[in-house]
Amino acid sequence: MVPQHPSGLILPPGVQGSGGKPAPDRFDREYGEVGQRSEMAQGDILDSEILQIEAIFGGMLERYSAKSFDVEVFEREAKERCHSQLGLAIDIIWKKVKDKNTGRFIEGAASPKIEIIGRVEKKGFDHDQKVHEVTRNILGLDGPSGVIKNGGQP
Repeated sequence: MVPQHPSGLILPPGVQGSGGKPAPDRFDREYGEVGQRSEMAQGDILDSEILQIEAIFGGMLERYSAKSFDVEVFEREAKERCHSQLGLAIDIIWKKVKDKNTGRFIEGAASPKIEIIGRVEKKGFDHDQKVHEVTRNILGLDGPSGVIKNGGQP
């Protein structure tokens, strides 16, 4: 159903209708309701969640890359696993793959790009946990451990 303004105007997805809140978009319809989108856009994801996402997709890519597969099956499994294991709503965008030697796109080959849309579960982001994980460098990133940069400055 297309949301309509009381005046009869048809509103695009995400524009407020008469209820005062944004109309549901495809992610709200797919996951039920996706919250904390602006927070996710600001990077409110735990390093431990990044490691869990890497583990999910590492195993899936290993299984799926050995043969041709149905993209819809891959997307469904990925979305279900991120939803059930992490409470995250994701989108998958397929990027063309270039041959390393020729620089030309390989016909029929694509690589998934994962975009985290928001949280499905209604729980607040744990900033203390984020500080704990970043200062202990659980991702193993280069640079000094125990330091959180603010605005690009140590």
